[in-house]
Amino acid sequence: MSFKKNVRGDDVYYYIEWSRLFEYDRHSVTRLIPELPGIVLMQHKVTRKMVNMLVFACWIDGCRVGIKKLMDEYTLTHVSIRERLSESEVYFRYAVVDTSQNDIKDIMYWMIKEYKPELNDITTFTDSKRYMNIFVKESFES
Repeated sequence: MSFKKNVRGDDVYYYIEWSRLFEYDRHSVTRLIPELPGIVLMQHKVTRKMVNMLVFACWIDGCRVGIKKLMDEYTLTHVSIRERLSESEVYFRYAVVDTSQNDIKDIMYWMIKEYKPELNDITTFTDSKRYMNIFVKESFES
């Protein structure tokens, strides 16, 4: 997996590589996802089309612990999100972003604005305010 950042004047250009799409299973997720910081995209299938449900960042704990905390039925946080995600089969992919929390914040802002996931609200999320424009190019592993 690769991550690149290029700053040109007041603009930033990110390049991220997504993992392949996995079906979420609480037993196998720890073998599939790394213990590195990054972003996780949760999706579900609606009439044979993948729909974006949630984008979330994992910095300190890393993606493996982040997804386990989100989906663990014994955790008291994120109950409404977990209930919504459990209504159908959940799929996920991840991208490792290990440079800074602000880079993750910029990419998250772009993704929420671009993909409009059902459980994210762009009105409550901001970018890092370091750049005038944020551009993200994505590569998806098959």
